[in-house]
Amino acid sequence: MGLFKRKEKWDRTFRLRSQQSTGRGLLACLFWLWGVVGLLFNAGTLFGLTGSIGVGTSALLAASALIWIGGMVLFGIGALLAHTDFDGERPNEGEHGDVRVTR
Repeated sequence: MGLFKRKEKWDRTFRLRSQQSTGRGLLACLFWLWGVVGLLFNAGTLFGLTGSIGVGTSALLAASALIWIGGMVLFGIGALLAHTDFDGERPNEGEHGDVRVTR
């Protein structure tokens, strides 16, 4: 049982840096571009309708909205899952700042 074990001590001087790949930036740009252009296109199509709206028009609006949402999901999840390198670094033992305490 782990009830009476000593508390683990963590090394707090470990720094973690992330380096994003170019694919992640490209997918993020495509996500924003697809989102803004698709939103403007769908809004322009919707607000540009005049007169009576039939089944074909509503099917076209539904299909274009579905393609837009699908692209947003594709590029968004792709950008989130794109490879990120994590680089860990520890300061040298001699680096203690301005004050050095010895025994």
